[in-house]
Amino acid sequence: MNPRTLRTASIFGGILLAGLALLGWSQPWFVVTLAGQSAQHPPLQVAGDVSAPAVAALAIAAAAAFGAMAISGTFFRAVLAVLDVLLGASIVLSAVLALGAPAAAVEAAVTKATSVAGLDSVQALIASNTPGAWPFVTLGAGALLCVLGIAVAVTGRLWPAVGRRFDVVRFEPEDQDASGVRGEKSRGAVSDWDELSGGSDPTSR
Repeated sequence: MNPRTLRTASIFGGILLAGLALLGWSQPWFVVTLAGQSAQHPPLQVAGDVSAPAVAALAIAAAAAFGAMAISGTFFRAVLAVLDVLLGASIVLSAVLALGAPAAAVEAAVTKATSVAGLDSVQALIASNTPGAWPFVTLGAGALLCVLGIAVAVTGRLWPAVGRRFDVVRFEPEDQDASGVRGEKSRGAVSDWDELSGGSDPTSR
């Protein structure tokens, strides 16, 4: 693959995966039916912002890191790639913890709905707790972020160099007048002020 195409695909792919993880976080992760719940009350839907609240910050940070790769050099690109691997792994861990302990993942939502606190008490209230597809989508997006971060760490050195528009701009004093003849260095407001502070009149020249 062309290095420029590889860079573009990696950056936009990472941002899209982070966006997918953020989308999954905002959707229902669990459908909870409480014991003794009447037919008039629908099951309680618990979103990812309750089950795995850290995913949002992790996904935003991953997207920002991939975006920063567009203007970073080889060394910092590798650092950002490692950071994206860690962020992706953290997203996976958040989803796995929620899926592995579904009662704890929905505890806050059940407490808010019933005013019953405590994990044991909440578990006693839950008749069924069914995970949806979105936690698995978020988990998959985090895993792909890890893979893409590793790929960037390996192939990032092949990316084209950053354009000169991102270089540091240095201003040098002008040594030539309008005609191109070297002469006295052009004067600026700072040097005129220094002369005035020293008791000289810069306008007398």
